Amino acid sequence: MSWRRKIVFCFCCLLWAFPVMGQSPADSGQAKAMVKKLSRQPEIHQVTIGFDFGRILFNNLFPSRKGYEMQVDYNWSDNLYFAAETGWGRGKIDYAFLKYTTKGTFIRLGVNKTLLGRLGPNDFDNAFIGVRYGMGFGHMSDAAFSVSSPFGGSSDGEVPGQNYFVHWGELVGGLKVGFWHNLYAGWTVRGKFLFNPGTFGNLSPNYIPGFGKGDKNTIFDFNFYLSYGIQWRQSK
Repeated sequence: MSWRRKIVFCFCCLLWAFPVMGQSPADSGQAKAMVKKLSRQPEIHQVTIGFDFGRILFNNLFPSRKGYEMQVDYNWSDNLYFAAETGWGRGKIDYAFLKYTTKGTFIRLGVNKTLLGRLGPNDFDNAFIGVRYGMGFGHMSDAAFSVSSPFGGSSDGEVPGQNYFVHWGELVGGLKVGFWHNLYAGWTVRGKFLFNPGTFGNLSPNYIPGFGKGDKNTIFDFNFYLSYGIQWRQSK
């Protein structure tokens, strides 16, 4: 390499080095912070509030029991949701040989684990499995009964009413799909397992809101929800 080419090469190296040497550590840190800030995307959270319209169908199919249920869930992370469900209801037995009524409320708490990955920050469609812990509080009225005798006549009596508390566990699975402006439709299937079946003596409630028939220790149930999602953005 000739001495002229060496001079040109050294001059170009100096021109490249001066801007780098002139940049302070503070300027470099600010540049990195700006790049990091621009790369952040706001995180979208959603609380979904729903009503079980399937319960209305059951109310018409089984007029001796009326129940109403609603649910709320929140996306704690991309694959984990907290869920809370509550409701109320009543039952009525009005036979010639047995008459009594029941009423009560319930609450269920649990989590859902998603089975589908989110396609974007606004994607809250969900197939899931989960668990619940349920608690029911209610009252069963005095029950009047009449037992026919094979020798003629009948024997009448009364079973005293009682307040009750029951609790149970659930395994759930379901699907929730958005269809229009933060509105969602979905269904849930449940296996329910009563923890304290000895609460009732000779007569169990015909309907425990949130659980089902009081004389069963294991019950399978179904819900059909219409829900609305409330969203907000939060910086990561």
